[in-house]
Amino acid sequence: MLPTTLASIPEAKEEYIGSSLIERTSRLHSFYDLGPADLCNIHKQSASSKSEMGTFLYFTGVDTSNSASIAAHLQKLANLITSKSQYWFGEKKHWKVPDLTYCSYNAFSKVDMRVTVHIPGKFENQIINNDGKILNDKTSQDEINRFWLETFISSITRCLIDSDDDESNKMGGLVEVRKENPFVDNKTLLDSYLSGFEQLFFDGHKLGCDLEIPQPTTISNYLVDGFMKCIEITQSFDKGLEILKRIEKVEPSVVTLIAKIYLLKDEEIKAVQIMNEGVLQNERNSDLLLLQADFCISKKRYDIALHLAKQAVKSSPADFKTWSMLVKVYTKLNDFEIALLTLNSCPMNSHKEKFTLKRIVPLRSGNDDLHLPSPTDVVLDEVSNLQSNEISFEQRNLDPQLSNLPASNLKSTFSKAYDLLTEIVVKTGWESLLKYRAKVFVMEEEYRKDKATSSSTVDDKDDANNDNNDPTTPTTDNASTIAVKSPKKEDDKEFRKKRLCERWLDNLFMLLYEDLRAYTMWQAEFVHFQAQQMEYKKTTLEWEILGLIAMRLKHFKEASIAFQNALSGRFSARSTREMLKYYQMERSKLILKNSTSSTTNNNYSKMINQLNEKILECCIKLLVWNHRWYCDFSYSLITIVEDLVSKDGMIKVQSLIQAVYSNSLDNNENSNHGIIDLMNGIYKFLKLYNVNGVDN
Repeated sequence: MLPTTLASIPEAKEEYIGSSLIERTSRLHSFYDLGPADLCNIHKQSASSKSEMGTFLYFTGVDTSNSASIAAHLQKLANLITSKSQYWFGEKKHWKVPDLTYCSYNAFSKVDMRVTVHIPGKFENQIINNDGKILNDKTSQDEINRFWLETFISSITRCLIDSDDDESNKMGGLVEVRKENPFVDNKTLLDSYLSGFEQLFFDGHKLGCDLEIPQPTTISNYLVDGFMKCIEITQSFDKGLEILKRIEKVEPSVVTLIAKIYLLKDEEIKAVQIMNEGVLQNERNSDLLLLQADFCISKKRYDIALHLAKQAVKSSPADFKTWSMLVKVYTKLNDFEIALLTLNSCPMNSHKEKFTLKRIVPLRSGNDDLHLPSPTDVVLDEVSNLQSNEISFEQRNLDPQLSNLPASNLKSTFSKAYDLLTEIVVKTGWESLLKYRAKVFVMEEEYRKDKATSSSTVDDKDDANNDNNDPTTPTTDNASTIAVKSPKKEDDKEFRKKRLCERWLDNLFMLLYEDLRAYTMWQAEFVHFQAQQMEYKKTTLEWEILGLIAMRLKHFKEASIAFQNALSGRFSARSTREMLKYYQMERSKLILKNSTSSTTNNNYSKMINQLNEKILECCIKLLVWNHRWYCDFSYSLITIVEDLVSKDGMIKVQSLIQAVYSNSLDNNENSNHGIIDLMNGIYKFLKLYNVNGVDN
């Protein structure tokens, strides 16, 4: 990791000194799940005058295992600020820092741990409960030690779970946050985290869970998710297995996590054995059944996957993820009618959102209160020189037909359900999908006509639903079962086979229509312009939106063309991420095709190398972009670089980056620099944990 500089510290001005702490205290009662990022309050005094002010920023990835480590972090930050003049809103300022306060939320016990450093001199601690009261005098040393352990695990878990793929934190969202890699310098912190995970394992449900799960369980929660990510990026597979096997003696359900780690290790045979033994011991372990089903899908054994998915639904009928797996399998089997009925039965979690870091202290004057310096130690022209006014201009002049497509705003399980629906339509086409829809669901006109002509309602709900008490048979909720008897017996028989389409699914059909209409219009326009030998012009933002539409509809080649067109105009982090996904997808398809082919394609190695180079190029640009926005830790990018190193070896990756990104001047124009230093920090991380390929 590159050293922290004044240009890599974003700050926001306080309304008055200490106001950010008061605001955070007033909101403690509203924090839930993992809670907010750590907050650092800085008291500044002008070295040349008597003026003073307060600023604050957020942190993730800082060692919060005890008050001494936090105090050391604050002292280092104070030294940095006072060591040299700082360009502050266009003026050169020299500051003194009399005191700083650091707040880290303990998501287990719902308290805020605070450390204040007075310079020069002492530091002090406070424990604030969610009522804003100080607990220090009423807390034993053992309780304090427990609080610090929980605070440390909460903080690292937030760091691991937070997604760097969410562009909202760069555009109008939380930007005054510095994200550091907690595991970069030594293995001690990793060992502390793994030990803390084991101690707090049975309290993991207190941290909340992913949106596909209605309620956190012992093995489905954010603590476990963070642990699995930590094991993956540090490739500490054996340490993880040791911990889980000890826990398994008390909690057998962790067999699912053990199998996942063996899959991460590429030990498929061992993973299959573990999964098989686990299911034999507990046939109602839905997490393990889903893992088995997913594995069978990857091997194209959809028949086995179907049995497993049905068993998973019977075991956990209230979980979206079990039903969604069943939809996925039916779609793979081309059983589209049952896939739609199953999708209609998915339990939706409308109240849950994906975990993201949010601004806790509001900005009194909006962006005028933000000090967002541009780090100058790493520069890549097309990324670093991106001007916000370019993006603003494109947003103001966006094609109205592209500006309000509602499918792009879907969240929670509705977004995942839409993805399942597009998996079906990509196989059937829109017209056929409508026919399947009409065959299995009662349409509104049909329902109204039947209701108007009927003389009585169906009394036997179980008979009307024809579900035979099997939870894997798709049903509707109570409100959707006042199905009506038709006066004609032949019509009545056909009518009673149908279900009422849930309102949310009916809405997804409408959103799908809007996406398809926009996509079809784009393709028609493009063909027309080609026929007229005219240039088809769009802004970067418009190309990006078209690419996202195509991506949602699973038209991946067309999506990649749109994203490439977007990037030909200017850099876009979103388009670069989508291209990265596309290149990874293409490489996976190529590897699979080569592994199942009896003859080796002569161009295979060349094509794989080209894709690897493109993947690496996207990673470099995103790492530079993240660094510009004070983010020096990205779980997803680290795992991608690790994958490249495992396939090509460290020497080849290093040589390629050295050849393309070494510091140079081109015809006296702006240079790129600092990229080699940026990557050296990642190489150091990979060597520290001895990841696959690091010695090649």
